[in-house]
Amino acid sequence: RDFNERCAQCSEVNWGLTDGGRFYCRSCHNVTERTREVVNTDFISNTRIQTISKGLRKQEKTDGGCEWYVCEGFQLVLKKQAEALEALGVCPQMKDEILCNFWRRYLQKSKQAYCKRPAGETVKALSVCDSSTDVDSEPERPSLLHLLSLSESEGDLQTDCSFASSTSKVSESTSVYSGSVDGSLYLMKNQKEKLRMTMPMTLSFCYMALLWLREPMTLSDLLRFVVEGHIPYLNVFQHFPEKMKLCGLDLKIFCVESWPVYEEVYNKMLELAAFLDLPRFPDITDSCFLHPDMLCMKYLMEANLPDELHNWTCRVVKKICIGESDFLTLVPGNKSTRNVKYDVLAAAVIVVVLKLLFLLDDHYEWLLSDFAEERNKNNKEGGSYFEFKKWYEVIKCSLDVEQKKLDEERAK
Repeated sequence: RDFNERCAQCSEVNWGLTDGGRFYCRSCHNVTERTREVVNTDFISNTRIQTISKGLRKQEKTDGGCEWYVCEGFQLVLKKQAEALEALGVCPQMKDEILCNFWRRYLQKSKQAYCKRPAGETVKALSVCDSSTDVDSEPERPSLLHLLSLSESEGDLQTDCSFASSTSKVSESTSVYSGSVDGSLYLMKNQKEKLRMTMPMTLSFCYMALLWLREPMTLSDLLRFVVEGHIPYLNVFQHFPEKMKLCGLDLKIFCVESWPVYEEVYNKMLELAAFLDLPRFPDITDSCFLHPDMLCMKYLMEANLPDELHNWTCRVVKKICIGESDFLTLVPGNKSTRNVKYDVLAAAVIVVVLKLLFLLDDHYEWLLSDFAEERNKNNKEGGSYFEFKKWYEVIKCSLDVEQKKLDEERAK
């Protein structure tokens, strides 16, 4: 009653108190840094001693953990992944300016935070909760089946993180099946109309931020860093603080047993960009690293192919008009524009050039190799001719060694 300041989010004066003693707006659930002076009864009965609460979440007496939500877990994962990308040389503004704003917009669009919710929904949920009993006839602890029916009937309600905090009964029941407050509800709620967060989607968020900044890192590079362990993904639970206990259904959400798939991460990135109503991404010009001319040069060097092939790749790119900024730039939600996979496009251009020069019909390339070998024997002046057969044997041997290592890691 003594706190009459207007909410910075919605300008309402309708304050409540969290379990940690901080003020939150009942209209939009915005939590402030302001805390209430809490009183203790040590000296005189029925009186209170003034202490300032630190605003910590309510501690569980059983395991020493704290209350946390699934979206907070994914927020921690994104933070760790962004820090790893920074360590790899990505622009520092990616985490605090780009990725953070994307994440906030996602929470708002999916009605998990930064949004208003009708006041009647909490009351309705409480009434449903109070009127139901589980198999053991314990009204204070709804059964898993009851939570399932509740999530189906109140689909939009379950997307709001504040729901679990506003109903202690649901909070108690979810803690039975998971360490997070809303782990059970998260897996049971209907998400056909909204994008439900998953571990591969964390990489979609990172790639979307990289693409917005036009960083010199393709999706295949990102996934390679994940496989090599430079970016937290497979064992991301190791980065969770001790107070955020992962158990039960949380393991199904945050623990992955396979490497991310290129198509899944890419398609989710496109869905995310459209879901967030993002504007046209910054233009991909010929001076940008993601341009086919730049990437072709990179891949020609990595594949140990002759530098002279770059002239041919540039000619192909110009001939078929795939180097234009309108073709390369992502426009979310616009079905008339092409969705370009920059690394795949560059590799395809190189293959097209090799087919133009060597035909690649399993006959003509070897014939040309024999011809080049003979010319190189008699050629004592000038540079040597490119031998496709010799190049193939060297590259194939290197690929087999790396593929064997990859298969062993995948098996582990």
